[in-house]
Amino acid sequence: MKIVVTGGAGFIGSHLVDALVALGHRVLIIDDLSAGQKKNINPEVEFVKLDISQTQIHKVLSKFQPEVIYHLAAQKNVRVSVEQPSLDAQTNILGSLNLLEYSLGNKLKKFIFVSTAGVYGEADIIPTSEDSLAHPISPYGLTKLFFEKYLTILSDQKIPYVILRLANVYGPRQDPYGEAGVISIFIDNLIKGKSILINGDGLQTRDYLYVADVVEALVKSLDAKNVIYNIGTGKKVALLDLIDLLKNIFKASPKIISRPAIKGEIRDSCLDSSQARNKLSWQANYDLKKGLELTKQWFEQNQ
Repeated sequence: MKIVVTGGAGFIGSHLVDALVALGHRVLIIDDLSAGQKKNINPEVEFVKLDISQTQIHKVLSKFQPEVIYHLAAQKNVRVSVEQPSLDAQTNILGSLNLLEYSLGNKLKKFIFVSTAGVYGEADIIPTSEDSLAHPISPYGLTKLFFEKYLTILSDQKIPYVILRLANVYGPRQDPYGEAGVISIFIDNLIKGKSILINGDGLQTRDYLYVADVVEALVKSLDAKNVIYNIGTGKKVALLDLIDLLKNIFKASPKIISRPAIKGEIRDSCLDSSQARNKLSWQANYDLKKGLELTKQWFEQNQ
């Protein structure tokens, strides 16, 4: 199939592109390289450097004529979404609508949108299922939820869609300086012998998901239709426990420095992915220790 991946030069997107190419699909990456990197781009794909909010994206898509769009491009930083909400909305809402308008007018076979566990905000029930109330506490989570609603309302049987709400993804190629994934930051600091900075008391919990598991869910979504799935491990891990695990893996004792919590960051987040397990035949295969070891190995080889 002919498949477009927005954000395909980024952390998750580049791994997805590699998997799609290996399966024999023809892929076009659209990425403005604000977070993605050229070195992540698979040499067998087509690439256009472009902001998804630009109107010329319709011309690019019309030329390629995709059958499927995977939409991963986004402004992902919670702190930026709080400090610059208009920038956040420009990409995550208006840019996404730009893609959707093309898709609705050209009868795509599928539109697959990567959303976030952040749409649930401070959930009452953890692990959190898809039928839980979505109540985001950051502009980032809000923009993701807004576009979910646009997609489900406007598709209206015109194009099949899949929405994946991802837990906290980590793994090789995650930029410790850009998207600010906590695991990549910690591993980078440990390799360099630096202190570890934590926001708040360190008791906040997350559901840490290895990138290869995410890619498997994304590929399997090609066979799904008009659904929303949580993609996570269902295991919540406190930040201090994550640090202890990394200390054991690195055999290191870094200095831990606390700083104030960041507005808009969720206290506890963990996803119930039983729907994906039962209907998508997906489950997380990498436990946290194995995933951290693989990520450490990649960072050490690519520093």
